[in-house]
Amino acid sequence: MKTSKRSLAVLSLTMVLVLTASLVASAASTTKVLSTNFTLVNLSSGSNTVSINYFKQDGNQWRSAEVATLAAQGDQLIKRQYDDTELSAGSGSVVVNGQGALGAVVQIQTRSGTATRAAYSGATEGASQANAPYVAKGLNTASGLANSQIIVQNTTDSPVNVSVDLISSATGATVYTKQIANLAQGAAFTYDLADDGNVPAGFFGSAVVKAGAGKVAVVANVFSGPDTLQTYNAFVSTSQEWLAPLFTSRLANTLSTPLAVQNLSSGSIPVGGINVFCTKDVSSPGDATISLSNTAAVGPNATYFFNPVTDASIPAEWYGSCRITTTGFESVAFVQMRTVSSGLAGAYEAIKASGTATKVVVPLYAKRLANGFASVVTIQNLSTTAAANVTLQYNGAAGLPANCTATLSKSIPASGSLQQNHRVQSGGQAVPEIGDQCFGTIVVSSDQPIDGIVQLTDISGLPGDTFQVHNAFTTAN
Repeated sequence: MKTSKRSLAVLSLTMVLVLTASLVASAASTTKVLSTNFTLVNLSSGSNTVSINYFKQDGNQWRSAEVATLAAQGDQLIKRQYDDTELSAGSGSVVVNGQGALGAVVQIQTRSGTATRAAYSGATEGASQANAPYVAKGLNTASGLANSQIIVQNTTDSPVNVSVDLISSATGATVYTKQIANLAQGAAFTYDLADDGNVPAGFFGSAVVKAGAGKVAVVANVFSGPDTLQTYNAFVSTSQEWLAPLFTSRLANTLSTPLAVQNLSSGSIPVGGINVFCTKDVSSPGDATISLSNTAAVGPNATYFFNPVTDASIPAEWYGSCRITTTGFESVAFVQMRTVSSGLAGAYEAIKASGTATKVVVPLYAKRLANGFASVVTIQNLSTTAAANVTLQYNGAAGLPANCTATLSKSIPASGSLQQNHRVQSGGQAVPEIGDQCFGTIVVSSDQPIDGIVQLTDISGLPGDTFQVHNAFTTAN
């Protein structure tokens, strides 16, 4: 049977990448040399042919396009840009086109010196506006001075003018608007707040990125101290209910997860208008639930922070999942993960509670690899009334032994989450069915709506920030 080109579901997956970039400047957010790799995963139920296109910052082609085929759902392709001899040193962006649905995870890392690492999920579409709940310049934090970069990629087929409004969390006022003129098709622009004298030192708040007559994808980097990096996607849609699959408060290893909630309504959210209801993990000590709410009004585009690092009213050594509601007000939310004692940090976007997908694909799992790499996967049950019965299909990478592939069945309580901890060999969250030195993908199927996040960690004791977090991918079939 002949299939017309028109009938193909062509998806453009846009990813803002910092490729073998040297970001050296006297006042810049970092002087480290950073490199990237990215992992593509097939979300389609059938074979998926992809084209990978590379762009310089001026929009010119960086190298010739690549074509590859991912044969089955969950198949992956890893591109290590620091090994690519066709790419010159510098920074740029990538657009991946596929015949079917795709996911991608980008890893940012140093290749020498003390480690700095972060990860984020590639965006599947651009938007006329993107919202970053947390950005900063010269802000004193427990991890050192925090500075942000806002990376904006043009996802349309013609140049676009972009504005970036910086909103103070302290006052709700716009402190400065950055203009980016004629951003070329496919190109990405890095706006480093530390280099802009128009932004006052000590600023923290949110950013609203607007594309005049086009669409953009936006990623925010937050550097803290000499080594720490958190990276997350700016939001292109809003909701009044969000889920944080993993919330922690001052664990023994000092891991805490501050929540940032940005108000995207035209009016102020009153005191008590943001409600956070958290349910503990089955293995967590302490209170079964925790309830939090905002103690100050939150103006339009401003952000409110729930910070267990400094808020003694939140019980210590507690962990679980949280539901964030802003009834009557549109919002976005994201989660920082900070191990204060060591500088390890990551970030992930909160999950929309209205999701309906019953399948999650994890592009990369790793169990206790020889280089210290190991992952933790958290699957969130979106239902408030029913347990989610899930099947986890582990698929080991090609050439690995049989114990890298397994089919597991689990149940996740209503509003609860399930952790698959590949860092450990025993305990309630361990995965003994998978052997050490295994890596590959996971496809999770459920009878209730689900979503998830992935932690990419290092258990070798390597100094610096080796912690990376990204959102998993959902698909309907």
